[in-house]
Amino acid sequence: MSIYPWHEPTLRRLQDLCSTSQLPNALALTCPLGWGHETLLAQVALLLLEVDGERQVDEFAHPDFRWITADGAVIKIDQIRRLTEFAVQTPQKSCRKVAAILDAHLLNPNAANALLKTLEEPPPNTHVVLATPFWGKLLPTIRSRCQRFQVNADITQARVWLQEKGLDISQSTFAEYGHAPLSIAQSRHSGQIEITPWLAELPRASLEVSLEPIMQGDKVNWLARWYRRVLLHLGGDSIPGCQGSAAALIGFSDELLLIRQQIETSNSANARLLIERLIVRWVQLNRVSGAKGP
Repeated sequence: MSIYPWHEPTLRRLQDLCSTSQLPNALALTCPLGWGHETLLAQVALLLLEVDGERQVDEFAHPDFRWITADGAVIKIDQIRRLTEFAVQTPQKSCRKVAAILDAHLLNPNAANALLKTLEEPPPNTHVVLATPFWGKLLPTIRSRCQRFQVNADITQARVWLQEKGLDISQSTFAEYGHAPLSIAQSRHSGQIEITPWLAELPRASLEVSLEPIMQGDKVNWLARWYRRVLLHLGGDSIPGCQGSAAALIGFSDELLLIRQQIETSNSANARLLIERLIVRWVQLNRVSGAKGP
């Protein structure tokens, strides 16, 4: 498992706390989206368990470890109840028990309140580690009971890392990805198409063809890139064929953000229909403004 250079200070700090027996029972790892918060959580969990850091935690069977991820779009109360049962057990192999919660901002209200009870009275030798890119979305009462370890998003360091990986990108593309190095690396390695030519082609492509790159990849990340690309356009980095007024584009951006949130946070959201609506509106917006349609 790779250790990214921007994670190293956090890992060293936690290593020092382990060696001095000053490790808190509740930890929150905050790392911007696209900077590897899942990888950091896995590394920290293995560090606390004092086992080999090359393991894949989502396939790691250990009696003193629990790895909790969202069930669909949320983390549910039943998952936290199982964590509570685990927390009161005695460690079997390691010196401590570790429960790692990925994307803790997706805890639904019942799950968050159930977790709070464990954080308020943590059992001995039990450590709950939360990871989230969205610290502000956690309940204030949960935030107040966790010691926070925040990754510094060093953009210069990220660009150097990308260049070392053979990924030399423009400043505009870097901004489109929210200056997130791992999002860029994953996109390039998967052969994902760039969003600017995709937008330019929308008026001429069929809806099915237009949907394909979004539905095959990370929908939430794609919509975030689309949003940032519109903002870059409004700032002067034009999208070919986009002639909508500033007011119309701002209105479209608001809807784009709303749909992104629906897809990210609701198991009942029909992502395909919502994204179809955005594509149709984009084409209509530019057609009304003078762009040529099919």
